[in-house]
Amino acid sequence: MLTLSFFIIVSILISYIDIEKGLILDKIMIPSIFFIILLKFIEDSLSTQDFIAVAIVFFLFLIPIIFNMAFGGGDLRFGVFCALFVGLASVGYFVMLSGVLHLLLLSVVKKRSFPFAPAMSLGALGAYIIGSL
Repeated sequence: MLTLSFFIIVSILISYIDIEKGLILDKIMIPSIFFIILLKFIEDSLSTQDFIAVAIVFFLFLIPIIFNMAFGGGDLRFGVFCALFVGLASVGYFVMLSGVLHLLLLSVVKKRSFPFAPAMSLGALGAYIIGSL
């Protein structure tokens, strides 16, 4: 329950900053990644599969960075944070929901570009709920 609460707080903060400033700050993300690992360890829910989920998201999210597709290192680190939260069993749902939600957000705001953190936040929460069923 602590992990879920922490994830929601960080996701709201990161999404707000990303919408307002177009940034995902390392001074928030890096400590948050370590803290969610600590929380999952305390809750006895941390496993090696969580780190496999991180590796999958890392490599998937690295592709748009390599091809310079309006995706940055902050998005990559936030994706890693989300992957740690949802775990391996739900990482596919996270990636899929994030992409679909981002496309929906783009169509609603009628812009060519929109920050990805809100879609990742909602995608991770959706994946968490699906994984809990």
